[in-house]
Amino acid sequence: MRALIVDDDEFSLELLDDVLKQLGHEVERAADGAAALEKLRSGEIHLVITDWEMPSMNGLELCRAVRSGDYEGYVFIIMLTSRDGGQQRIEGLHAGADAFLTKPLNPDELLVSLKTAERILSLETRDLAMFALAKLSESRDSDTGAHIERVQSYARVLAQHLSTTETYSDQIDGEFVRLIYQTSPLHDIGKVGIPDAVLLKPGTLNEQEMSIMRTHVTLGAHTLEASLQRFPGVRFLQMARDIAVAHHERWDGKGYPANLAGTEIPLAARIVALADVYDALTSKRVYRDAMSHAQAKTMILRERGAHFDPAIVDAFSQTEARFVAIKEQFRDEETAAKTDGPAPAPRAKIEVPHQVLVVDDDEAARLMLTTFINSIGFECISCGTAHDALAALDLYHPRLIISDWEMPEIDGLELCRRVRTRTQAAHVQFIMLTVHASNDDLKRAFDAGVDDFIAKPFSEADLTARLRAGMRAIAMHDELSRQNQSTQELNEQLRNLNNRLQKLAITDDLTGLYNRRQAMHRLEEHWSMCERYQRPLAVVLVDIDLFKQVNDKHGHSAGDAILRSVSEILRNCVRSTDIVCRVGGEEFLIILPCQTLQDAEVCANRCRAEVEAREFDCGGQIVRTTISAGISARAAGMQQYTEIVKGADIALYLAKNAGRNAVRSAAGALPQTAAPTAA
Repeated sequence: MRALIVDDDEFSLELLDDVLKQLGHEVERAADGAAALEKLRSGEIHLVITDWEMPSMNGLELCRAVRSGDYEGYVFIIMLTSRDGGQQRIEGLHAGADAFLTKPLNPDELLVSLKTAERILSLETRDLAMFALAKLSESRDSDTGAHIERVQSYARVLAQHLSTTETYSDQIDGEFVRLIYQTSPLHDIGKVGIPDAVLLKPGTLNEQEMSIMRTHVTLGAHTLEASLQRFPGVRFLQMARDIAVAHHERWDGKGYPANLAGTEIPLAARIVALADVYDALTSKRVYRDAMSHAQAKTMILRERGAHFDPAIVDAFSQTEARFVAIKEQFRDEETAAKTDGPAPAPRAKIEVPHQVLVVDDDEAARLMLTTFINSIGFECISCGTAHDALAALDLYHPRLIISDWEMPEIDGLELCRRVRTRTQAAHVQFIMLTVHASNDDLKRAFDAGVDDFIAKPFSEADLTARLRAGMRAIAMHDELSRQNQSTQELNEQLRNLNNRLQKLAITDDLTGLYNRRQAMHRLEEHWSMCERYQRPLAVVLVDIDLFKQVNDKHGHSAGDAILRSVSEILRNCVRSTDIVCRVGGEEFLIILPCQTLQDAEVCANRCRAEVEAREFDCGGQIVRTTISAGISARAAGMQQYTEIVKGADIALYLAKNAGRNAVRSAAGALPQTAAPTAA
């Protein structure tokens, strides 16, 4: 960004110049306000950092001159001052300053102020430019109705859904969704260069006319590319250009102008392509009637993998209810008037950022305010009482309120308090119109939630400045809210991911049991506890007999089903304090705290009997199997927990050698509770 620094102190100029250049800004200098105004007339500078105290024209006078002058675009002014106190800052705000920095300069504070300036200037430039360009394109073709509003809403819905899919979650973030909503209206900007005879022809275009019409994509791309040459790397211009040039490309490579195919087509253009076609199909034209949603859906599904990206068609199928709602919300008046059946219910009031609510019991003052506010481009609602204002707040949701202080029944302060309790989700800028000026009055007002003041009688310049400052504050609050929402969503995703990773780190994904690493960790814990309090500890090592034959004969899906079923049987056969783990392919470990070898024998035989009696349904096939178990208990002379596992492993080997479907102990053969059978 290009910045102008204004200071009569050469040392301060050098310091600021050095810091700004290190941050990547272009810097121009001026020694006083008059020289600064001369440089601002070029229209290329939109950031000014000025000292307060200067000869001939000081910082306040410079601010007033900038705000009263006719400059191209908004100029963000940061005031440098050694003054302190609220009164001086109020004086600076009245003059038109946007931010203040106290000398000696703190680089961190400067960086924050610069980021604020960039955000505000970016929002103003981007929104105004894209709105103006989109409306210019729309004005050439009156047959499109609310086309751009619908397309941008459809594109946002698709992008939001795709951001949750595995295919595109790493390509689409919150910023992408916001940008495609803002830039998609420019998809047909090139139509401003199409002759009326072609653009406005009521019938089907012939081949020559179609060739001319198709040039609108390159005309639009060249227009936006020229802006990119001046502002390289600006993401919203890049996306707007990509959409303009490629939204008529096809997934199968049969589109135009470059016959791009598949992912060669920019993602934003692929999204807008479907949104644009859907709106064209469901909108009335002079040469045909509008299709129903069902008809349009059938055509779009038919073009999956041909005209459209399959993943985007799938996203459309998942979000079609929202498409229908958007189509109804932005319904063209002509279409609505000709639709058979009862009239649709009136739409809810759509909140617009330039809507201002004026509250004053003085009718003459209220009329004067509303007349002036409407004359400078704001939509104004007026009320004579606070009760009416609260009703208007619920109905119209204005974002900026100008209220008189002294009113009957409910005064301006109480109105402000009630507004704050009703509008916690979205910031409402509250400006108080008053003759009160004492510090105590100001403190009471700020405590009530008032954001700004306009003194009676108001000046038009002061009111205009306050309204613009209020809109900037609203834009910043909205941007911060979006960022906070994105941060919260990201944090929630990270929490879910961390929980998932933690679960994967300690559990077996197939059965939900602890895995081998966690099994050894839990066994070590219980070993230490039982050793400390001289309590018994036993383990059971379980293996599914002839499991490889199950996989070979019935398939791995059947094997997985048996593993899940056996794990459930083992869980149901032990106490709530016992721990069942999967430590190998078909091998399980049961940790039995405070249980003896005899207790382990009872548990193991209970598990063995339950598995032997169960018939496992594996996709319509009935499969039977058995388990073998080796048991071991903590004994004198054992030094560490691994020895008890080694003992159970030896015992399991004995059980297998005994013919399977058996329970054995490393200390010796246990009484056989069932005849060994081959699984």
